[in-house]
Amino acid sequence: MKKITTVLMVLILSLMVTSSAFANGNEIVSKQATMKIEKVYYMKGSGYYLAHTTKDQEGHFWVLQVTDIATMKEDKSFTRLLRKQYQGKRVMVTYIEPVDSDEEVEILNIKLK
Repeated sequence: MKKITTVLMVLILSLMVTSSAFANGNEIVSKQATMKIEKVYYMKGSGYYLAHTTKDQEGHFWVLQVTDIATMKEDKSFTRLLRKQYQGKRVMVTYIEPVDSDEEVEILNIKLK
């Protein structure tokens, strides 16, 4: 009986050590992309003002939310003000790519240059 208990304990401990070793092997590495803001606009469906960047060499681009509060209707003068403030500026996005293709990209930081 003691032999079986000892073997089971060793097996359980080895599984725990193996799983923790695999968990530590997948460090999350953040990446950065610097792109130019191509356009700023109001999206009717969401009620937010968004910034759209140019595409990189691989065809990827960012759609960034400019305002935190959604509005029911676009304010044209506010849209012009946001375009003047952001359009043509460079933005650096720090992000984490998803491990699975089903996950979304997690943005850590956005900095205007």
